[in-house]
Amino acid sequence: MSSSCLLLTESEKLSADLAKALPAEVALSIFPQFVPEASLPHDIAFAMVDCREEGDASWRSSLLALKEVALESFPVIAICRREALAAVRRALQSGADNYLFAPLRKVEASRVIEQCLSGAHSLSDAGSALPTDEILFEEGFCGFIGASDPMKEVYRQLLKVAPADSSVLIRGESGTGKELAARALHTLGRRCRNPFVPVNCGAIPHDLLESELFGYVKGAFTGAHGDRMGRVEMAHGGTVFLDEIGDMEPLLQVKILRLLQEKTIEPLGWRKEPKKVDVRIVSATNRDLEKDIVNERFREDLYYRLNVVPITLPPLRARREDIGGLAEFFLRRFNAAFEADEQVFGITPETLWLLENYHWPGNVRELENVIERAAVMKPGAWIMPLDLPEKIFQPETGDSGSGEALETAATVTLPAAGLSLKSEVTRLEKELIAEALKRTHGVKEQAARLLQINRTTLIEKIRRNQLEEEAP
Repeated sequence: MSSSCLLLTESEKLSADLAKALPAEVALSIFPQFVPEASLPHDIAFAMVDCREEGDASWRSSLLALKEVALESFPVIAICRREALAAVRRALQSGADNYLFAPLRKVEASRVIEQCLSGAHSLSDAGSALPTDEILFEEGFCGFIGASDPMKEVYRQLLKVAPADSSVLIRGESGTGKELAARALHTLGRRCRNPFVPVNCGAIPHDLLESELFGYVKGAFTGAHGDRMGRVEMAHGGTVFLDEIGDMEPLLQVKILRLLQEKTIEPLGWRKEPKKVDVRIVSATNRDLEKDIVNERFREDLYYRLNVVPITLPPLRARREDIGGLAEFFLRRFNAAFEADEQVFGITPETLWLLENYHWPGNVRELENVIERAAVMKPGAWIMPLDLPEKIFQPETGDSGSGEALETAATVTLPAAGLSLKSEVTRLEKELIAEALKRTHGVKEQAARLLQINRTTLIEKIRRNQLEEEAP
């Protein structure tokens, strides 16, 4: 039985791309905008709306009208720009059942079309609002790269929280992307067309932070030769991001509390009624604020005002399945800045294995720096294990990650009849060397570092223990 796909667009390229993805039995009906129901085909299996225009008034009205006509008889798909996740959210709110990114990829388009033809209409739940794993690794989600379960949970939280004006406290170690999360909340929210103003509370001297946040008037202090607007007022209608909020002095915390409670500010030297401001406060910290409250370094009432919606970013060691994709993403970005003959060919599997088994105390920022260094040092070649910093080869201590210190292969007990100490030591040495070679995929330099001996010593022990076949 024949059916048709309704496409609302003025783009000839989009029409041609969609025609290539459609099954032969599905006809394509194209209209530049929504038309009265009587003019629409009567055999619509699904509809698609081009939602790539900057001003979304026209496509949103088309979506709403089309959804009213469709009711539950056929699904409506929004086609958005890949970087416009805020438009995806608005399209879903306007009635779209699912979405595709343009330019269309045949595999993704075919998957969604197959779902539509099979009668799967209700596709716009929390999970379907996320791009595919391929896109999450190639292009990311609001600056984040990764498709692990912990990161997908973060993306879902950002999508849910972004439309509200509630205060958000982002927790996470240094280098996990707290400012990226704050920008995502702004980009995906209703304030996206207004300013996003970040303030690093730990980088600005304490005696200057108040004037930086709230501004001052002429004559407020020596050197104040004119009025200056503070960053909170600059963000009117938008978002203020208070990074490292835990480093803020207690006296200034009182003024932040007043801003949250009364939505007013008073610049230094101000002698009039407090100024009204409309801002959303997003804050971040890598400190233990609960401990700071006990030690009277952070106000408890401010903590509860900031922590209305908590979002915790996972450390890189908690999402190791993302490390390879992140490394490849950074390498592609660095290669784009190199001449063709200087571009790095790629990262060898042994190198990726080492990256995935390092504990990354500096998180994504540290990984980015390691890949940049390797790319700069190896133009026109592959990134090999020995191109990595020596710390990557060191066994971990503590419980911060999955790579533990090299363990002994066996526990020795002394039998009543005694044993040959020389034989037992030889056996244990052989098992430890074999384990080190296994962990480093036979790379002797790395194995020697694990065992904390010289490479030449290791080669001699391999020969003496007849382990040549295990050490390529």
